[in-house]
Amino acid sequence: MKQPASLIYTDGICIYISVKVTNPLVGKVVLVLANLMVLFPVILGITEGILAMTLAFGAFFLILLKYTLWNFWGRENIIVNTKSVSYQHEYGVFKTNYTTKNLFGRLVIEYFDNKKEPGCVNCRFISYSETTDIPFEIYTMVFPLSQKDVDKLRTYLDKLFIDHLSDGLGMPHISLN
Repeated sequence: MKQPASLIYTDGICIYISVKVTNPLVGKVVLVLANLMVLFPVILGITEGILAMTLAFGAFFLILLKYTLWNFWGRENIIVNTKSVSYQHEYGVFKTNYTTKNLFGRLVIEYFDNKKEPGCVNCRFISYSETTDIPFEIYTMVFPLSQKDVDKLRTYLDKLFIDHLSDGLGMPHISLN
């Protein structure tokens, strides 16, 4: 897999992370061929009136189609603010609903090197339980980020949470000019 194309930006309230899948052409061709091979028994089942075969291969075709759409047009969207982390997967034709996980006071992002892609870093979002102060995982990103994008994300997170802390303490915002 090539380095995923990512877009990271902020509006001062939220940090938006969008990473697009960039799989090689060979994998995409194999998935299209597999879809066509599974589609043949579906068509045969419909024309011959074999309901069980149509349903079984139809379900398999839909599952395989989801992965094909993901490999062609897949995108992972994440929104981080001081109260929650939301994530969504786009499949080109359809999008899943945003799933929102609340933060209980603090957010830790764990960065670890991607063994398959040198120079890429995976990210895991962690918060702490409000009652027991035990860490729990909120979300692990599907795609790795480049080191440049990770540095940009760290800068945005530091600014977001420092400004949030300043608001809570009644301090003026920190300007890095």
